[in-house]
Amino acid sequence: MKALVPLLSIASVASAMGEQAQNSPVLRRQSVNGAILTYQPANVSNGVGVLILPGGGYSYTSTDKEGYQPAAWLNQRGYDAWILLDYATANNSKTPLYPLPQDQALEAVKQIRAKSIVTKLGIWGFSAGGHLAATTVTNTSADLDFGILAYPVITMDPKYTHNGSRTNLIGNNPSPELQDRLSAENRVTNSTPPIFLFHTANDGTVPVQNTYLFANAMASHERPAHVLVLPDGGHGLGLALSDPVRTWTGELERFLKYSI
Repeated sequence: MKALVPLLSIASVASAMGEQAQNSPVLRRQSVNGAILTYQPANVSNGVGVLILPGGGYSYTSTDKEGYQPAAWLNQRGYDAWILLDYATANNSKTPLYPLPQDQALEAVKQIRAKSIVTKLGIWGFSAGGHLAATTVTNTSADLDFGILAYPVITMDPKYTHNGSRTNLIGNNPSPELQDRLSAENRVTNSTPPIFLFHTANDGTVPVQNTYLFANAMASHERPAHVLVLPDGGHGLGLALSDPVRTWTGELERFLKYSI
C-alpha cells in the first residue's frame, strides 16, 4: 500500500490470469457486482475453501502477491481458493466507495456457498483487503467458518487507521456513526468465528495497533484468535515464502489444522 499503482484493466487482468494459469489454474471466472471472482480448485480438495481479498489501500488490488500466490499456497495443501480480483477501489469506482466493496465481498461469499463445492468456507484478506475481510467475517449473514487477516486495516479511527484506505472507503469527513460501523473491532460479537491475525510490530503503513484492537475485541467476546506479531518486517510481506525469518505460513498451517 506504500506505492499506489494503476489497477489493471479487465483485459489486462484476463491476460495476467492467462499467464498465471500454469501455476494457479483458473477454472472459472464470474462477475460479482462488477468484480471478477476466480475459482482455483485444489487437485484433491479437503472440502475447505477460502475467499481471498488482496490489499491495496482501497486504491488498487495487489493480485499477484496477495491473490494468486496465496491461492497457489492453499491449493498445494488441499484448499479450494477463490480470489475477488478487482473489488471496488478508487481506480475503478467512484469514491467514497462504501458500501460497494462490502456488498461485493458478501455477494461473493453467497455465490460460493450456493455452489456447494466446499463444506467449510473462510475469508483471507491482506491490508485493506484485511479490512474488507474483517467487515465480512463479522457480518453474521456471511456465516463464515474462519478468517485470516494479514497486516489488516481494522479501525477507521484516524489515530491508527491507514488514511488512504479510510478516505477511499468512507471519505474525508464521515459521520461518527459510519466511522464506528466500519471499524471492524466494533463488529466482533459472541458468534464471530475463529480468526488468525498476522502483523509486524514496525509496520509503518498500517500500525500494528490495528491487529491488537481486533484481537482485544475477540478476547472481550471470548472468541478464539491466533495472533502472530513479528518484531520487524514492515508492510506488505505477502507470504514471505523466500524469507525464512519472516515467513508466517507455519503458524497459519497450525491455525488451519487445529482451529477450524
